[in-house]
Parts: sequence; structure tokens; C-alpha cells
Amino acid sequence: MKQDSARLLAAKALMRCEKSGYSNLVLASMLQKSGLSARDRAFASRIVYGTVERQLTLDAQLAPFLKQPLNTMMPELRAVLRSGLYQILYMDSVPTSAAVNEAVQLTRALSKGSASGFVNAVLRKASQAQWQPEAKTEEERLSQLYSVGLPVVKLLKAAYPDKIEALLQESFTQPKLTIRVNTLKTTAKELAVSLSADGVKVSETGLLNALVLEDAGDITRLPQFTQGLFHVQGLASQLCVAALGVKLGDRVLDACAAPGGKTATIAQTLCGQGSLTACELHPARVKLIETLIARIGAQNVTARAQDAAVFDPAIGEMDKVLCDVPCSGLGTLAKKPDIRYKDLQDLPKLIKIQGAILDTAAQYLVPGGSLVYSTCTINPKENELVVQEFLRTHPEFTAIDTGIAGFGEQKLGAFCLFFPQGGQDGFFIARLTRAEKSAPASFK
Repeated sequence: MKQDSARLLAAKALMRCEKSGYSNLVLASMLQKSGLSARDRAFASRIVYGTVERQLTLDAQLAPFLKQPLNTMMPELRAVLRSGLYQILYMDSVPTSAAVNEAVQLTRALSKGSASGFVNAVLRKASQAQWQPEAKTEEERLSQLYSVGLPVVKLLKAAYPDKIEALLQESFTQPKLTIRVNTLKTTAKELAVSLSADGVKVSETGLLNALVLEDAGDITRLPQFTQGLFHVQGLASQLCVAALGVKLGDRVLDACAAPGGKTATIAQTLCGQGSLTACELHPARVKLIETLIARIGAQNVTARAQDAAVFDPAIGEMDKVLCDVPCSGLGTLAKKPDIRYKDLQDLPKLIKIQGAILDTAAQYLVPGGSLVYSTCTINPKENELVVQEFLRTHPEFTAIDTGIAGFGEQKLGAFCLFFPQGGQDGFFIARLTRAEKSAPASFK
């Protein structure tokens, strides 16, 4: 396939993203049906994700050369102009002349040939301009420069006034591909040797059985993947499990489990002893957990559809509970570009849900048991404030050290906050324990 086919797919994906949301879901669906080569799939993916990531900056740079606001134009022209300028400014492998010429051809391929001269002129002018943000406030400057919506900028600036620019700069750091070694089938050393023999660059993370891969291509096509020797799991997620301190024979609840990475790691730690219950609100996502568990060959794992905010005595008593709750995701801007533009209007409702999940999960915990509350956000209102409110109303619980020092965390009393750094997510972890003599939850 020619690269113009990749560009056409990218433009159509960008238009679809405007209507139906998350770029990763849109792109995955389109690539699956595209017939593009691996190289062209990667090229199209780079354009889509990059254009979404830099959208506000691209719009600000295009604006001086437009007679009408970009958001009032036809979606085809928005997609062509944004993706064309992204290639010019951020893809060194694409010459400016090629990006402009291909954008003109793309305009015609999208049945907007009458605008080809306009696209040609705008992209050439924008590519030659020396751009600086034109902003009335510091928040607007940061928004344009780092392509993050004003609601997110204002939240982060209020929480971390001295770190805001560094945080936004870090949001462009390429995420690392981190995997978890399946210790039920292999060792980290054996897996690293096997992957290296297949041309994959492997490095350690400092966390036992967590590895970083480079030059892996489509990992689902690696024999080590199909054999269930590893699963993809970010370092943050693995540290959450490490903080839980699972031991052989424990009864464990993963309250918000999909897509199953944490569940798989807990199952490997249990080695078939004890039990693990993985709950997920949406039945379709329960299947993701079941598929992963089957691939890695774990035993004594039950995946079920269950609202984590609703207590079900049938689940039973637990020695360990993991609450990796749904959150705003503000620690993952680098790998989830759509989050950059969240309006955050639902944040109060989300915080109530987080509190309800924590309150419900605690009811399963036996006296002396421990619970981990975690998020992939750096918003204090979703993190330490949720836990502090829980501790205020549950005196039988105490916050204790997470036991995962040495990964760049910032201590907040017993809590750990990790800022986005070096391609890893920003996240929060709190470990709570229930007093030995406290009354157990009531099970019918």
C-alpha cells in the first residue's frame, strides 16, 4: 500500500474521532479492516495519535491563516489541515513539500478538491511562520503551547503551581511498553533471552518481573505472547499489586479488574493457592479478563460482572482487596491523548463513585486484612482527599506504608504519589489495614 492510503485512513479516523470519541478505539477498528502493511499501519497511527495529541497547538498555528474558525469548517478540511501541519512540524521523516503535496491530494480524495488551493496555501504559510502563543492568561498560554484543555490546565496549576509546566512537558514523553513476566511459565531471565533472540530490546525496570520492551512491533504476533509467557501491564499497575502484599493462600478481591492486567499478576503471585475474585461492571469486559487468565494458565480465578460500588455478600470475606478505581486519568496524558481535552464536568460525580467503591470494598476485608486504593491520576481530590475522608468515617482502618519505595514517589504521609516521568504514568497508591479486633463485615 502507498503512504497516501495511510494518510487517507488517518484523515478518516480523525473525522470519526470527532463524532465517536476515543482515538485508540476508532483507530484499532479501522486498522483491523484496512489491509495496510505493518509499516503503513504504524505511519497512520503516528499521524492520528500525534494530531490528536497536538490538536490545540496545531489549531493555534493554523488560525492566523484562516478567514473562519477551524471548528466551523468541514470536518474533511479540519482533518487534512491538522494532520498535514502535524507531519510538517513533528515528523522529521516527512519533507514539508511532501506533506503539503499529499495534503492537496488528500483533499481531492475526500471529494473536497475545490479547496485544494486553499489547503496548499494555508499549510505553506503555517509551515514558514514563527509561531508564539497569543494568550491573555498564563493558563491560555500553557493550553496552546502544550495542547491541553483549559479545565485540565487550571486543575493541575491549582494543585501544583510550581510543577505545572514540567508536568505538561512530560506529557509528550513517549510511553514505555512495560510487560509482566508470567512466573507460572517462565522467568524474567529466560524470557529476556528469548525476546532478545527475536530482535526485541529488553531492559529491567527495578521491579521484579517487570520488563520494558523496545522494537517489539506488534507484540500479539510474538510467540512469547501467544504462549502466555507475559502480558502487557504498565509499571504503575504492577506497583499497585506489589503494594498489596499478596501471599500464598490469600483470598483476594480485585474490585475494578478489567482489562485484567492486575488480576493476572495477582494470580501469578498466588500460584494457584488461595483464591482470586475479579469484578468488572461491564459484562463484555469480563471476557477480556477471562481471555487473559486462560492465556497465562492461571488457576483459582473467578471473573464476574459486578458493580464495585454495590456490596454483594456472595463474594465472601477477603484477606486482600485491590481498588484501582475509575478516575480522570490525568496521570496518563502521554499515552491517552484524548484525556488532554476533558471538560471535567463529571469530576464531582466521579469522586463520589470512587468513595463509594472504597467504602464497599472495605466491607469485604477481614480484620487484619489490607486494602490498596489506587488511581492513575495526580488530582488530589481523587486521591488523598478520598482516602482521608474514608479514614475519617472508618476509624477501624489505618493507612500504612506501601512498601514500594524507590520508584520516584513523593510521600504524602503514608500515601505515595508518582508524577509522570520517563514515559511512566502518574498515579497514586494508598495501603490501608483493618484493625485485628474490629468487627468483620456482615455476610448473610
